[in-house]
Amino acid sequence: MVPIASITKIMTTWVVLHALPLSYDERGPCTTVTPYDMSLYDYDVASGQSHARIVLHEHICEGTLLRGLLVHSAGNYSQLLQSIIGWSPSTFVRVMNRDAKSLGLLRTHYADLTGISTGDRSTARDQAVLAVDLMTYEPIVDQIVALTHVSLPYNGVVESYTPLIGVDGVVGVKSGFTDDAGGCDVMAVRVTVAGQTFNTYAVVLGQQSSNPLGLAGATALALSRSLKSSLRSVKTPSGVKVEWTGPAADVIGPSTG
Repeated sequence: MVPIASITKIMTTWVVLHALPLSYDERGPCTTVTPYDMSLYDYDVASGQSHARIVLHEHICEGTLLRGLLVHSAGNYSQLLQSIIGWSPSTFVRVMNRDAKSLGLLRTHYADLTGISTGDRSTARDQAVLAVDLMTYEPIVDQIVALTHVSLPYNGVVESYTPLIGVDGVVGVKSGFTDDAGGCDVMAVRVTVAGQTFNTYAVVLGQQSSNPLGLAGATALALSRSLKSSLRSVKTPSGVKVEWTGPAADVIGPSTG
């Protein structure tokens, strides 16, 4: 188990969407920014945490908050999503850990909603399982994380922090960085084999360099490309199907949890 930085927000999103289901075209429930929300935002800014600008009395809704959380990694948006649900931070984190256990993520532990804590720890395999589940069961996530940029109120158009989005089939999912965690990337790449299109997933953690996010993205893409050599098309009576010829341990499907 190692620190995973803002990859933590994948589970934050999982919890939010199970408490407040939403489709891509819906706004969802909304909240009004309070003085308390502004104090949390000011702390995030002062301490160098990822954030998006908010203003007092601003009216903002779940759909916008999810876009800012996943595309621009705005940690303060997770706090606003928590307030819409009506839970305390400790309750939210407890649900994150409960759901991780129910999904079989036995080497994962969450300490906060954003990943700023070194207590947010996991493994590449656990985070791959979570990403596959979220992308499979929550179509809104599949659509949001493929965005190269998003327009947020009082921020204008902001870019995705996830490396290589829109390049070489990369369609998500989430990146993260802290000094302790290094560069981290959960990458989904859309590939087509024998006329069948599907996502492959690669997870890279703990990359250290002068450009840790860039290195994490490049390493994840190289790993993803290496998967193609283990995919082959096979003719069957019902048509052509794609088979995996690599190690069985590398195959991760959506859970039923």
